[in-house]
Amino acid sequence: MASISRRRMFLDGTALAALAATGWRPTPARAAAPERKFLFFYAGGAWDPAAVFDPHHGSDGVDHQQNSYTRELGALRHTANDMDMEAVGRYFSRWGSYSAIVNGIDAHTVGHDSGTQMTMTGTSADNYPDWPTTIAARARGDYPLPHIVFGGPSFGGHLSGSVVRAGGGTLLDLIDGSIVGTADTPAPALQMPSEQVVDAFAYDRVARFAGERGIRPGADRERSFAMLDNFDRSLEIEGRRFEAGLGSLSMSMVDQALKATEMMRLGLSRCAMVAIPGGWDTHGGNDPQETQFNAFFEGLDTVMEHLATTPGLAAPFMLDEVVIVALSEFGRTPRFNGSQGKDHWPYNSALVVGSGVRGGRSLGATDGGLVGQTVDFRTGLASASGDSLGSEHLGAAILKLAGIDPASVLPGVQSFDAILRKA
Repeated sequence: MASISRRRMFLDGTALAALAATGWRPTPARAAAPERKFLFFYAGGAWDPAAVFDPHHGSDGVDHQQNSYTRELGALRHTANDMDMEAVGRYFSRWGSYSAIVNGIDAHTVGHDSGTQMTMTGTSADNYPDWPTTIAARARGDYPLPHIVFGGPSFGGHLSGSVVRAGGGTLLDLIDGSIVGTADTPAPALQMPSEQVVDAFAYDRVARFAGERGIRPGADRERSFAMLDNFDRSLEIEGRRFEAGLGSLSMSMVDQALKATEMMRLGLSRCAMVAIPGGWDTHGGNDPQETQFNAFFEGLDTVMEHLATTPGLAAPFMLDEVVIVALSEFGRTPRFNGSQGKDHWPYNSALVVGSGVRGGRSLGATDGGLVGQTVDFRTGLASASGDSLGSEHLGAAILKLAGIDPASVLPGVQSFDAILRKA
């Protein structure tokens, strides 16, 4: 009842009259522009590249789990295990042509926090936004929830206004005001007409401040107008919460990923981050890597099936306009330690799938000791005259997929164009 009255008040009440006096008008919800959407998955703790992405079964320098072998699907190679990783093989059989594996990525560190920052931002400098935040902030479309984080890392940097945390229902609680009843000392919920009076007062004060050009011009006034836009966005989110299923956020990776793609389809979000569950920091035994990879690819298969059968905003199916990026902060050592686990290793692998991706191939390269080799950034193949591949170069290519000039984000960083499908 309160949310309905609030919408009616916004549309018909005195607050809009006050706003109109400043020359401000509500911004109508606009459909998102036909641009690629991005779904990021993140395995915190560091996965083992050799377990799936970077097989070296012919090398004495790399240890693999028992019963595993190298499977080749044209130009794409992956570690297979018919006993413990059936879902991995099924995924690549169905969706390998859409998928690019990138190996030999130098994370430049073996620290969890620094590795996460390097992988997600391409730099160790503070206040840099991560790839999904940058993509969301530079969108052409008007997204109420530009980048929504269900779980996993988030570096908002100077673009933190584009990031929304979705976990635990906090977002919706803030929008509809029910969060006031969940504090240690719950605040009383306002009833009509008191709620209308408070909302109208807030609108009026912000609008008046925004109109006082001679008093505080510049950034403060821009923030005021941004706040008014956020009022509009909150109305749209609250009005479409049932359409998007926002009121039933599950904790499972697959449900969150499907929720993210639905928000993309409705034009509510451009980017999303979902955590890959599991204990990936396997110093004390590497067996969980296979189990967790199998569960991840089983879920990814479900997500791909959904994208391939769901109409897109501007393309026949969502698979034609969504990019999936799966990352971890660094890799794991090529050899088992004394506990049959693997320790931290700077060279890593990533998976990039979907719209605009040159799929069906393994790109980048490592030697028989799982050390990254120099590669040709155009072909993705090992080359003595090539360059070392770092997480920043992969990030630059992801920005290109989003229609962003990487030089405007990380000047001087070369893009790993081998993952880009040529027009």
